[in-house]
Amino acid sequence: MEASVLTALLRRHGTLHPPGTLHPAGHAPGEGLAPTAGRALPRGLTSLRGLTPSPSDMGRFVALVASGDVAGALAWLAPWRHPFGLLDDRIAGLLGEAAQRLGQGWENDDLCFAEVSLGLVTLQNVLHEFAPAVTGARVSERRMLLVPMPGELHCFGMRMLGIRFQQAGWDCDCESHMPEEALLSRVAATRYDVVGLSAHGAGDEAQAAALIARIRAVSCEPRLRILLGGARFVGRAEAALALGADLAPLPFDELSGALDRLIPRSDS
Repeated sequence: MEASVLTALLRRHGTLHPPGTLHPAGHAPGEGLAPTAGRALPRGLTSLRGLTPSPSDMGRFVALVASGDVAGALAWLAPWRHPFGLLDDRIAGLLGEAAQRLGQGWENDDLCFAEVSLGLVTLQNVLHEFAPAVTGARVSERRMLLVPMPGELHCFGMRMLGIRFQQAGWDCDCESHMPEEALLSRVAATRYDVVGLSAHGAGDEAQAAALIARIRAVSCEPRLRILLGGARFVGRAEAALALGADLAPLPFDELSGALDRLIPRSDS
């Protein structure tokens, strides 16, 4: 659903604060280092990329996101953006932290369901601004499929990863939901060099191991590599590898480098 439509529906039911009125307790709108629309950077600075936003600045960003203000959120991010507009560690970290804060706001009753839902839509729209334009025929010989584990609902981090691999030259398909049979049919019919599975919440790891085995069994690519990531396996690389994966969560540059060594580009 488009953010503007969802905003109108939520306001009609009285469950959404007007833009700019939701702020962390004790902080005025725009307080802190991060500039917003109409505010200048601190004297002598042309970029904030080397700095870390304060908690109150992040609160301001989450407020913009939760109120559906895509333009305001992009303006807030502007001083941290890569010179070429790429989705890099800095922006990915800020977007990821905002998503986590939305979840924490819901758990702590600081944000209502409508604000969290609209916030996630807004983050997806902001993320779309960083997606490389895809036109014409596929040009990369290296193909990747990223998909949540069947039954998982969290896919924002996975979508950020997909954009970063697209920027790195991969042909990357990213699905927000795919039942197991559809996933198996896809990898049986389409050649992928890598299948990435994202697991966020607690789950049956024996089922994850069985799914990995089934994917390998039906894949039309005999050298298929499987990445098992998501919040469940952050800091648990050994567990992911023990379930049959080839790769576990790593910082993006390390993960990209590992895949470059396993699956070199034809022009390298």
